[in-house]
Amino acid sequence: MGLKIFVDFDGTITRQDVGDSLFFRFGGEKCRELVNKELGGEVSTVECFRGEAEAMGRFNVADVDAFIDEQEIDETFRAFVGYCGANGFPLMVLSDGFDYYIRRILRRHELPDVPFLSNVLSLVDRKENGTARARVSFPQHNEECTCCASCKRNMMLTTCAESDVICYIGEGSSDRCPVRYADIVFAKDALQVHCQRENISYYPYRSFDDILRRLRELTARPHLRHRRRAELNRRRAFSEEA
Repeated sequence: MGLKIFVDFDGTITRQDVGDSLFFRFGGEKCRELVNKELGGEVSTVECFRGEAEAMGRFNVADVDAFIDEQEIDETFRAFVGYCGANGFPLMVLSDGFDYYIRRILRRHELPDVPFLSNVLSLVDRKENGTARARVSFPQHNEECTCCASCKRNMMLTTCAESDVICYIGEGSSDRCPVRYADIVFAKDALQVHCQRENISYYPYRSFDDILRRLRELTARPHLRHRRRAELNRRRAFSEEA
C-alpha cells in the first residue's frame, strides 16, 4: 500500500490564483464578467477560459512573462517536495490552470522536476514586435465534470492503483470533486468550507509546513488506512467507466 500525493497549484502552491490574476490583468473587465457568469452557472469553465483568452487580444509576451515572474509561492512547498522525494511518496500537481505559467513558476523557483497535469495555453500568431495571442486547450477535459475544465478526479484516479492511499491538498472550487475520492484531505479557504458542508473529513492547513508535520504523524503509524467513503466512491467511479 503506497501513499500518493496530489496538490492543487493556484492558491495552494502559489500565494494567489495566478490564472485569474493573469486574465484580469491582461483581459480586463470582460474576464471578470466571464468568471462571474461561470460562478453563476451561466457558462462552463471551458467557455469561460476560451472567452478570457479571447479577451486578452494581442499582448506583449514579455509583459506576460514579467507578470508571471512576480508571482510568489508558499516557500515551505520546497521542503515538502524534498520530504516526498526522500520518503518515496509520488507527488503530482493537478491544476485547472495552465501549463504556460505553471512550468515557468516551477522553473523559477528551482522546482522544474515536479510533475503536473493541467490545461494548455499556447502563444500563437506571434509577431516580430514581441506580441502574440493566447490559445487554450483542454487535454484533460471530461464532459461530465462540472467542477473544472481539467478533470482532477480522472487525472488522480487513472494514476493510482486500488491499494494506494490517496492524499489531496487544495483550497478552491476545482478541488471539490477530487476530495470525494481521497483518503487524506488537506483543505483551506473555500475547500475547507465545502468539506465541512459535505461532511468530508479533512485536516486544516495554512502552509506546507502544517501538512508536513501531519503527514509525519500519519506515516509513523503502522498502517495508513483508506477512508471508507472515498474507497466506495473510487469503486463506483471505476465501475461506471468499465
